[in-house]
Amino acid sequence: MPSTQTMVPKVNDRALVQFFRDACAIIKAPNIQLTTINGAGSVTVAVDDVEPDNFPSDGITTVINARAMRDHFSITVDRGSGANADGLLYDSLTISNHAPENGRPDLALPDDIFTSLRIRIGETFGRDDEGVASLFKNPKLFRDVLASHHRQNAQLQQMALDIGKEASRARIELEVDFARRREALEAEATKARERADAKIREREFELLAERDRISALQKELDDRSNTHARRELHRDLKAKIAQRGDSLKVTPETKANRRPIHVIVVCVLMALFALIVFLTIEFSQVPTGASTLQVAVAGIKPATATLAMLGIVAWYLRWMNRWFERYADAEFQLKQFDLDIDRASWVVEAALEWKLSQDRPMPEHLLETISRNLFSKSEKDDGADMHPADYLASAILGRASALNLKLPGGEVSLTGKDIRGLQKD
Repeated sequence: MPSTQTMVPKVNDRALVQFFRDACAIIKAPNIQLTTINGAGSVTVAVDDVEPDNFPSDGITTVINARAMRDHFSITVDRGSGANADGLLYDSLTISNHAPENGRPDLALPDDIFTSLRIRIGETFGRDDEGVASLFKNPKLFRDVLASHHRQNAQLQQMALDIGKEASRARIELEVDFARRREALEAEATKARERADAKIREREFELLAERDRISALQKELDDRSNTHARRELHRDLKAKIAQRGDSLKVTPETKANRRPIHVIVVCVLMALFALIVFLTIEFSQVPTGASTLQVAVAGIKPATATLAMLGIVAWYLRWMNRWFERYADAEFQLKQFDLDIDRASWVVEAALEWKLSQDRPMPEHLLETISRNLFSKSEKDDGADMHPADYLASAILGRASALNLKLPGGEVSLTGKDIRGLQKD
């Protein structure tokens, strides 16, 4: 079947879409291709997805081209092909079958389908034939329709122009508002930058003033550098002395070195005590008829052990006393050194003040008087820690010219020279 093109009266969009739904149902076409005014191109839509009620039924036209196709058979309605007055009242309906002439017979459209399609075309487009024909029979009515069409076109053009002007005006207003806001932001940023610069300059002036003050203070400190260094040294020495005074105690190493002496003394005392007990028991067991020599020997043994024990105890006490005295002397010397530090600092301050006020050094006799006995260690009295028995023995032996000692098993004789030698030892 060759292509057949005919002019049909214009219908509204809803009737046109309904016609193509019915035509697709007749020729078994699955899709409809629609081209609208506001679209960028043709859109293929499934037949079941097209709803005629979504399209206008008044005189407004939005669909400019519609097409349904199955295999080589197609139906097309074009609303923009009319270049003369016919295009104002009629649309172009094209029915074509592009199957080759020597092709298969089953590609031809059956007669019943073609008949149904012609009936549907007549129902959709044939009902306005008389109205369209009357337009050509009545020139005045035709001119009125053309004038109405021109007015609609002019209104649409004016509407498009107004929309363009409104869009342009809105864009200009937006640009003006944007420029105004940008200027306001720039002005605010400029003010903020000026305030920040003012604060920075103010802070710079403060820093310069502070630097000048620190420079003056540094100059003053440099002028008094000796006094400042001396006082700083004095504070450091006082802090170290106070630290040493708080932590003045025997080190663990010294305690470890003294521990064996304590252990030995305790062991010797325990052994002597056991020996005294043993000798006392032995002395108590002397027979009644024993000779005087036996009784004396038995009595001298526990007495000698007792004297030895007492001697060791006395020596241990004196050794401990000497240790405590050394500890006390060290603490006293530390306190004395602390006082001497304060005195020395005061002497130096007084000498400097004298030189600044009198413009001459302090007299030597005055300086010697106020600095007497600074950092000097007093001589220790060696006899201060002597036991009263030592005093008695020294007094007796110092006046004796000779000494004879009778000991068990022998006799010892000492001359005055020997006694003085023992005293020195």
